Amino acid sequence: MIAVFRFFALTKTGRLCAAVLVGAVFIASVYALGGNHARLKDRAKDLESALELEQGRARDDAYLQNLEDDHLCLEYFRRSHRVRDPAECRALRGVHSE
Repeated sequence: MIAVFRFFALTKTGRLCAAVLVGAVFIASVYALGGNHARLKDRAKDLESALELEQGRARDDAYLQNLEDDHLCLEYFRRSHRVRDPAECRALRGVHSE
């Protein structure tokens, strides 16, 4: 151990090796921290988008729970254009029981 210390402290080559070693450790730590920072930023973006989706779902749930039966039926069949007015929705109620 003392011989290693003497090599790094007392010789020109040892000091050069120590400086290179310290520089390599410094560069490696900066690289690792930079990569970790990028991963954390990506994770934060993912969490923000998940939060926005969840908030959108909560708004949709609140909207749908406040609808009356006929309007909920119209909302459900809106894209397929099968039902156009609340009277058709009331007519569909009998289909389920048959």
